[in-house]
Amino acid sequence: MIRKNKYFIILTAIIAIIIAGGKNIETTPGSQGKTVHLLFYNTENLFDTIDSNLDDDEFVPLSDRRWNTYKYYRKINNIFKVIALCSSDMITPDIIGLCEVENINVLDDLCNKTMLSREGYDYIISGGKDLRGINTALLFKKDRYDLLSADSWCPVYRDGKYMDTRAVLYTSFRTGDDTLDIIICHWPSRRGGANESEYRRKKVASYIKRKIDSIGTERKTVIMGDFNDEPGSESVRVTLGAAAENEMKNHNILVNTSFIPTKGMGTYKYQGSWYLFDQVIVSGSIYGSQRGLYYKKGSFRIVNDDALLTADNTFKGLRPYSTWWGYKYTGGFSDHLPVIISLATR
Repeated sequence: MIRKNKYFIILTAIIAIIIAGGKNIETTPGSQGKTVHLLFYNTENLFDTIDSNLDDDEFVPLSDRRWNTYKYYRKINNIFKVIALCSSDMITPDIIGLCEVENINVLDDLCNKTMLSREGYDYIISGGKDLRGINTALLFKKDRYDLLSADSWCPVYRDGKYMDTRAVLYTSFRTGDDTLDIIICHWPSRRGGANESEYRRKKVASYIKRKIDSIGTERKTVIMGDFNDEPGSESVRVTLGAAAENEMKNHNILVNTSFIPTKGMGTYKYQGSWYLFDQVIVSGSIYGSQRGLYYKKGSFRIVNDDALLTADNTFKGLRPYSTWWGYKYTGGFSDHLPVIISLATR
């Protein structure tokens, strides 16, 4: 506990410096448009305390979890702290993809009732067919990015029926002389077994691939999400077609920046093993771009700072400092670690 408190003190100091100095750095003449910092984070059940018509009964005051106002606002502030921790050169990320977000109200609280209110974020949330009502969402700095369009892609089966899964959030932005498409996804879980549930993730992968092909593979696109599969899984590598960087042969394919040596680390830990479920994939047109926005090679990083980890008392080593351990409230951040990449301009 003493060790964890020490990291919280350090984290608080970092946040104070970022908030105090970040705005001045961000608005320095000539600095805008130079670099785009992107963050993706699975927030682990970012629910408010209000009962809805969906299957969210776990997250109300009278539920077994006793989800109340104090826990909710602690959660909101914890998400803010993670965003601040993921800052680069004291500048908070330009674009933030989130998943496991209940509704627009929690995004409003995150952006306007924490110190994040000084950073000028606007926000968008998907609307999908998930039975629990959890969605994907995106935050962006409205003074730097003009939103051109936004849409919720709801995956369907071949017979036309909607899948009861999270919607894919599609957005398109104008930044400088470039257009940048951002796709936020949260693929179906491995509940029931990884192999048994794989077909559902492949369905979503195939759906996203068709959508990207219809929009145009030449567009500069970033896909961020919790794929519930790893970079080398068939659903990601074959069905979606996201190749490793050293496999790129032309600009019409997707490149998975997450194919990196992780030295036993990942973004999610299950039964003692780490998995790299949270990934960032870029289009070949942005990976190999010679003009305008391009991917800064090697910039993908798992944010595994000590403050976001805690001792794994069941298995060896560390695990993400989550809000819940089963049904026990632990007050941490999330059961996933965030990932970040950077784009730059030529």
